[in-house]
Amino acid sequence: MRSPSRLFALSLGLLLFVLLPFASRSAAQAASDDLPKVIVSGFDAYKSDGPEAAIKAWVKGSSLDGSRDAISQANVLRQVQDYYGAYKSFDRINSRTLTPTTRVLYLSLNFEKGPLFAKFVVYRAESGWILVNFAFNTKEELILPNTP
Repeated sequence: MRSPSRLFALSLGLLLFVLLPFASRSAAQAASDDLPKVIVSGFDAYKSDGPEAAIKAWVKGSSLDGSRDAISQANVLRQVQDYYGAYKSFDRINSRTLTPTTRVLYLSLNFEKGPLFAKFVVYRAESGWILVNFAFNTKEELILPNTP
């Protein structure tokens, strides 16, 4: 006969063995779980093809699609790369649901030597979430709400 504490330890070990693969997801995956696909696809494009590809992916299908002003934001990302080094990843800081069709997303873009803060406003159109506007800044107080 096995002792209750040994039986508990075996049960706990078995439970951890079964659940561990589900708990080992990366932070980036967890950060992107509740983000609209258009935002995540922009970050994927940024990682593989650079700033201009990211901007094009983010504005695809929106009223900003094809806008020279929107594409010029790739220069901001290039300048940040010149200062902070290569883009590495992103983290979700916060999000606010304003209405069932409008969300504001606050993110940190992680570079080799520092963060760039971003604000994305997305709208749920018939075709899915689209980007309405966005802003980047290295000063968090200019992007994040309620920052002193």
